[in-house]
Amino acid sequence: MLNIFLANGMTNVEYRHPTIEDVEAITDVSNRNNREIPLHQDNTVEETLAFTFKEDDYDAKGFLLAIVDGKIVGYGGSHIHEHRIIAGKNDAWISIAIVPEKRNIGIEQHFMEFGLEYIRSRKICTAKRGCYGLEGWRHEIGLEYGFKDVRHSYTMVWKHDKAPEAIPPPEGTIFEHQNFKEVNDEDVSLFVDNFNSSFFDHYDFSIILLKDFIKWRGLDKENTRLTFAKNGQEIVGILMCEESLVYNKENNTKNGWANILGVNPEHRKSGIGRALLSNGMRWIYDQGMDTIYLGMDAENSKALDLYTSLGYDIHKESVNYSLELD
Repeated sequence: MLNIFLANGMTNVEYRHPTIEDVEAITDVSNRNNREIPLHQDNTVEETLAFTFKEDDYDAKGFLLAIVDGKIVGYGGSHIHEHRIIAGKNDAWISIAIVPEKRNIGIEQHFMEFGLEYIRSRKICTAKRGCYGLEGWRHEIGLEYGFKDVRHSYTMVWKHDKAPEAIPPPEGTIFEHQNFKEVNDEDVSLFVDNFNSSFFDHYDFSIILLKDFIKWRGLDKENTRLTFAKNGQEIVGILMCEESLVYNKENNTKNGWANILGVNPEHRKSGIGRALLSNGMRWIYDQGMDTIYLGMDAENSKALDLYTSLGYDIHKESVNYSLELD
């Protein structure tokens, strides 16, 4: 246990590495930290476990807990994703979660310095952070340590009182739909393979792993549908979309998401992506939803043109930060 007496002389913060016994406290801190972010949905303890202690490349030595008066009030550090290292990315993410009432007493700086030192100790060259919106304490702590604004993303929103436009697929293309929770491992593998082949040329791409997608299927709490666009036996595009059951119940909303839209490179510019997204939007609308969100790289002008042509507007702009380490 490391004791830190802060400059104001009033708050004593203790730090230690997390253990699996701390998972409920980590979940609580992370949820309280994120509830101010629009569209946030709380994680369950099971979800926290799945992406920490049950994650193959999670290292508890890369994270710290901040403890004040015997209570865990912060969780921060760095996660190195081995599949990105294997792919030659040589980067890692700094994450910082602090309950609102314990911010601005130096915990943010301690987490940042620890996370960067851990990354350096693992010979990683680049630290990254993604921050919702364009300002606020999450941005400020990164800028304080020299992080640079390298890329923006958009959350897009469709909100109308009539059904989305019905756009048929190109001749010879059919759509096959499956409920995500009921998809067998073989079809999950096909979806993952087509995701990777569809997105390999996108900004900062690294493959999604089959085991992670299977994990996602096991944790899914929403009404989620997978769509395969097929030309004969060939899969030429994919779509994942959802009715957000949990968020809607908790917030009295009627939201859905288009989570993944991909078209294999050799079949782009054929109308498959437009038809896929239209089909998914109409399915979400038919579930009784009136609002549909999706995320995108702000510099993907072709995608932006597609989404705006289908009635989407920019809802929120966010920032991806990067720091090159010595």
